[in-house]
Amino acid sequence: MALAFCGDEGNSTAYNVDHGVLNNGCFVDALNVVPHVFLLFITFPILFIGWGSQSSKVHIHHSTWLHFPGHNLRWILTFILLFVLVCEIAEGIVSDGVSESRHLHLYMPAGMAFLAAITSVVYYHNIETSNFPKLLIALLFYWTLAFITKTIKFVKFCDNGVGFSQLRFCLTGLLVVLYGMLLAVEINVIRVRRYVFFKTPKEVKPPEDLQDLGVRFLQPFVNLLSKGTYWWMNTFIKTAHKKPIDLKTIGKLPIAMRALTNYIRLNEAFEAQKNKRPSSPQGSGSIWRALCCAFGRPLLLSSTFRILADLLGFAGPLCISGIVHNVGKGNNTIRPQTKILGVFFISSQEFLSNAYVLAVLLFFALLLQRTFLQASYYVAIETGINLRGAIQTKIYNKIMQLSTSNMSMGEMTAGQICNLVAIDTNQLMWFFFLCPNLWAMPVQIIVGVLLLYYLLGISALIGAAVIIVLAPVQYFVATKLSQAQRSTLEYSNERLKKTNEMLRGIKLLKLYAWEHIFHSSVEETRQKEMTSLKSFALYTSISSKSFSFFIHYSVNGQLSSCNSVFPFSVQKLSEFLSSDEIEEHDKCPELRSADAQSKYQAVVSNNITNGFFTWTPEGPPALSNIDIRIPQGQLTMIVGQVGCGKSSLLLAILGEMQKISGNISWSRYDHLMQEGILKMLREDKRTVVLVTHKLQYLPHADWIIAMKDGYIQREGTLKDIQKSETELFEHWKTLMNRQDQELEKETTIETKTVLERTNLRRTMYSREALLKDDEEDEEEATESDDEDNLSSVLHQRAKMPWRLLKHTVMVAIDYCLARWTSDAISEKMEVELKNCSHCEVRDILTLNFMISTLILCCLGIVLCLVTSIAVEWTGLKVTKKLHASLLNKIILAPMRFFETTPLGSILNRFSADCNTIDQHIPATLECLSRSTLLCVSALAVISYVTPMFLIALVPLAIMCYFIQKYFRVASRDLQQLDDSTQLPLLSHFSETVEGLTTIRAFRYEAKFRQKLLEYTDSNNIASLFLTAANRWLEVRMEYIGACVVLIAAVTSITNCLYSKLSSGLVGLGLTYALMVSNYLNWMVRNLADMEIQLGAVKRIHGLLKTEGCWFIFSFPCNWPDRGEIQIQNLSVRYDSNLKPVLKHVNAHISPGQKIGICGRTGSGKSSFSLAFFRMVDTFEGRIIIDGIDIAKLPLQTLRSRLSIILQDPILFSGTIRFNLDPEKKCTDSMLWEALEIAQLKHVVKALPGGLDAIVTEGGENFSQGQRQLFCLARAFVRKTSIFIMDEATASIDMATENILQKVVMTAFADRTVVTIAHRVHTILNADLVIVMKRGLILEYDKPEVLLEQEDSVFASFVQADK
Repeated sequence: MALAFCGDEGNSTAYNVDHGVLNNGCFVDALNVVPHVFLLFITFPILFIGWGSQSSKVHIHHSTWLHFPGHNLRWILTFILLFVLVCEIAEGIVSDGVSESRHLHLYMPAGMAFLAAITSVVYYHNIETSNFPKLLIALLFYWTLAFITKTIKFVKFCDNGVGFSQLRFCLTGLLVVLYGMLLAVEINVIRVRRYVFFKTPKEVKPPEDLQDLGVRFLQPFVNLLSKGTYWWMNTFIKTAHKKPIDLKTIGKLPIAMRALTNYIRLNEAFEAQKNKRPSSPQGSGSIWRALCCAFGRPLLLSSTFRILADLLGFAGPLCISGIVHNVGKGNNTIRPQTKILGVFFISSQEFLSNAYVLAVLLFFALLLQRTFLQASYYVAIETGINLRGAIQTKIYNKIMQLSTSNMSMGEMTAGQICNLVAIDTNQLMWFFFLCPNLWAMPVQIIVGVLLLYYLLGISALIGAAVIIVLAPVQYFVATKLSQAQRSTLEYSNERLKKTNEMLRGIKLLKLYAWEHIFHSSVEETRQKEMTSLKSFALYTSISSKSFSFFIHYSVNGQLSSCNSVFPFSVQKLSEFLSSDEIEEHDKCPELRSADAQSKYQAVVSNNITNGFFTWTPEGPPALSNIDIRIPQGQLTMIVGQVGCGKSSLLLAILGEMQKISGNISWSRYDHLMQEGILKMLREDKRTVVLVTHKLQYLPHADWIIAMKDGYIQREGTLKDIQKSETELFEHWKTLMNRQDQELEKETTIETKTVLERTNLRRTMYSREALLKDDEEDEEEATESDDEDNLSSVLHQRAKMPWRLLKHTVMVAIDYCLARWTSDAISEKMEVELKNCSHCEVRDILTLNFMISTLILCCLGIVLCLVTSIAVEWTGLKVTKKLHASLLNKIILAPMRFFETTPLGSILNRFSADCNTIDQHIPATLECLSRSTLLCVSALAVISYVTPMFLIALVPLAIMCYFIQKYFRVASRDLQQLDDSTQLPLLSHFSETVEGLTTIRAFRYEAKFRQKLLEYTDSNNIASLFLTAANRWLEVRMEYIGACVVLIAAVTSITNCLYSKLSSGLVGLGLTYALMVSNYLNWMVRNLADMEIQLGAVKRIHGLLKTEGCWFIFSFPCNWPDRGEIQIQNLSVRYDSNLKPVLKHVNAHISPGQKIGICGRTGSGKSSFSLAFFRMVDTFEGRIIIDGIDIAKLPLQTLRSRLSIILQDPILFSGTIRFNLDPEKKCTDSMLWEALEIAQLKHVVKALPGGLDAIVTEGGENFSQGQRQLFCLARAFVRKTSIFIMDEATASIDMATENILQKVVMTAFADRTVVTIAHRVHTILNADLVIVMKRGLILEYDKPEVLLEQEDSVFASFVQADK
């Protein structure tokens, strides 16, 4: 066939210029080529030079400065222009196909215009980013010429009678409008910025973010093409493949995305809601309205993108339907009847009757639909991340104003607040991500039903009726899902609370052999949690599998889960934000204007007049009739017995208690430091308030406040009290004459023991320790990959006979429908051609196909449900076994493990990692296997339909491999960074809650808030980069999927036209090709997610290697019955790599003796006591109790037969009865007797419930001294023959301590008592005294013998305090 620009058909029409050259269509088309050639000729040298200069630039943000007016509009118009030009090219090719020769002028000018349009936008981008606005003159001339030439062509079409019925006329009109609009945009840029023709252009500075090289998240600043394809992430992804990603790599957040910016926006919305409804409380509805007001606009944009994507999604089925219809007729396009200006014109209907055109339109529709979909996802997630940062900041600010009573009275725990931050804020974030689905899905259903009605007729209404009938069932299932999810969260919170208490008190549990009690309690709660998880899995399977069988991927399950959790999360947030706050009397203007340059600051009151204070507004006064005066610049001491209200008085002064009545007047900011109270602070004339039990300091006090039972007993100087309260003064005098050894300990600080250092490291729950621990866990896990026994269990889950059978049935259903459709079309065409009836044969075929399809569908529904339930329940079985193994290993681990492993790291295994294995790994594994099988089945079906597709599949597969290879590396690093930046954030919340009173007292709120903003922004920037990386992957996979569809469509159409492939199989192949883009994406995403989530399994498996300590040995059932202790050459250490803390210790303690142990800090006293319980490593020597070496006894038995009281009081949430006797072995009379011995009987009797009175988490509803007394009572309950007191009276006033010492000496006269002395005078009445120094026994004799020796160390201890 001849090829010519104007055609060569043996006639002169194409070259006829009798009516003027402008009336010749070929000449007009040639004229339209001129502007494009001009632009290409002018811009290519400039672009080459420009690119060369850009390559030498160092600043990464220079190429992202987009500052010309109408920037986004220009890009949108250019995209539309490119699509219209593609349509013009296709129209020219199709219309030229019916001619005898090829007319290049029908599509070559459009091709040149396509190249010029791409060049124009590239040229413009380089001008804008390089800031060379004078070069815009080339574009100004180009748009002008293009607009003029295209207008001439449009006018000539009108003159020759070409109208709207011809597609070329419509396309030309569109091009005129587009070129005109682009010309207007160009003129506007020059006019507004005074470029090109103006001498002094308007100066414009880059935004602050782009001037900061630390800001590397560029999504808000790049052009639309880079935004839509995440092109700017290419460099980041490639860099991540070369070196690991860290916080320095991802940089800082842009200002508009920072937590402070979003918090201000959210707070303004909250205040607006308050002003609208000042009388109504701040409920869930108010919070919802505030969230919508603050973040509704981007959510609306996301929803718009989603609806556009969903509408474009229907282009796929429509195009496939058209392709099947057209290839069924041989793709015979109707021959155009209109010939004007020497060429044929076709209508839009004739244009769309070509199967190849529909294939190209399907390709572009998929590109646009996937771009809109990913844009919707990104905007929604970005909004959710901004929302999360704002809510976390608001929660933190609320914590800073939270009333102390909320914590001390058990209304709110640190764990609940951390759950609110860690779980509920994330639920709100994911709700915003899934929110566009709420109104996008109804649009999908409505449009889908309408299209089905258009294609199938009345049958579509039957399907719609099924959806309506199932709606109540879905609502019921959603309700059950909500209930199951809520109960799961509640049981999970309860389990974590118990686990946290167990880990915090693990030392006490081991010493008392109570591990099995708390193990059973945690397991009981875990069992309830597993029951809820099974219900949740069942209803999820029913919801997302059975009712959406033909939808291979559905978000129903996610929506149900999110919608069920969202109201619960908002309710919890509402309750928290409505909690009581501290009163404003500690924020007077005088304080705010005080000197803020001090390093250590606390607020001190001058006086309180007629003050009544309570912990709760409705509760009784804890402090009554308080009238005190605190002299400015002097030392004031507050003294009194345990529980009299000393600490409460300080908290009342600081504004931490609820004031019922009275007045508090404030002075200024004053310093309050523990060190140097008697020296530096007194010399500087600073006001000091000291709460103490150490009455020997009273002579140093300028003013004394004595308290009793919440009242002020006496106030004045020591001399005033001596004169007016003789009896009280004499009592004090007796106590003041006693020696307090702690003073000497503080003034002579020696090197601390290794145990104290490790305890300090454990207590300092720092981010560095956590990150180091995670790194060690990962290294250990990497080494144990091959021997991971849990991996084998997961591998068993990964065996897919049910899944394979299910997908085989699904493919069989689709194939059956394709054959049914193909046979129906063939029958119809045969009837039309032969004009005969084959109704009877066709009815038999239809009946057979209908029965086969019905059977396969029912089988598929059953298999889907069975597979889903089996996968979920198998996963729950695995996680149940894993949690039980982890709990057993941890609770039996040696104490050294807990001293060297951060508590937060262990707790994270039980919380985040167990949650990942409970809920995420099963879903991810199911989705991975499903997407993999669907990809394989789709590619197999396409290859079966068109084997030529395999040739084109090779380069696409190579591209997929490299994309997923680069993505998985970056995704893993970003996910780990997201997790690691969340740990210090949660730790900061926990530390703030625990130290809230101290932070407010020292006025450090601003510093802690700033730290919170830094942690939040670090976590958010990691989340945003992870989101952008996911979108980067998905866009590329979607585009590759679109290429798969295009190649499959073209090869199928060609195969059908030339190899007589049935049209039904063409439709089957294209339908499966549409799925490839979805499941390629999900396959790679789930592969990366699974790789990350299996890290939780590996970390837990690392803890499963922890060795427990159990021994089997026969011993008398009543051992020990006498209490004789023999210590023979004992040497102990805390680890095999550390130095010994006890060296060759020898001692003999007879039955019933009272032994006192003293020594300076680090001398080994506590290690001595721990050796009895085998809490430390005894590498030499032995301890024999009643003739049995304790090393041969089971730990459970050994520890259950001894009693110890630790210096740090530990109480558990529950009742007083549970804290005293968790084993439930004692009668009430025995418990009351122990409380009476501990001087607590009157306190417990006054509580509602008595022995069943509630103890809050950590015993916060009791004072420090009372908690210590409860621990004493707990030890008294255990009727053991050996009783050890490790500085057990450190938090008790001296009067109460004296009473307890007498009780111990009399009530335990027949028991062996070992007392580690906090105050030396407490062991003066002991039978024997052991003085230790650096792990050695320095002195060992009766106290009276040691006191008589002049060079005795013990005598020097006693003499120093006289």
